[in-house]
Amino acid sequence: MIVYHVKLTVRKLKAKARVAPLKDISIPRLELLSCTLGTRLAASVKNDLNLPDVRIYYLTDSMTALAWIQRTRDWGVFVFNRVKEIRNLSDVSSWEHVPSE
Repeated sequence: MIVYHVKLTVRKLKAKARVAPLKDISIPRLELLSCTLGTRLAASVKNDLNLPDVRIYYLTDSMTALAWIQRTRDWGVFVFNRVKEIRNLSDVSSWEHVPSE
């Protein structure tokens, strides 16, 4: 086993929030919207700080949103448009699942 001892500093650089739409929208679609918002925010920070080569890791607890992002299928228009934007702004291999309670 290799153990790395690294000093890590974390700072909040930017934040963004959105209110869920009033019309009926499924939880998986809302989670996909949050993934889209996250990639937009990360792209904005990379651009603002002029860090084009920094690798960003994206974490989600939504298995459905992750499957949509990682697989190429003929999704509906809503999912297709968000996944297309996510793929344009991020590397698919940088998305990981984290368990939630």
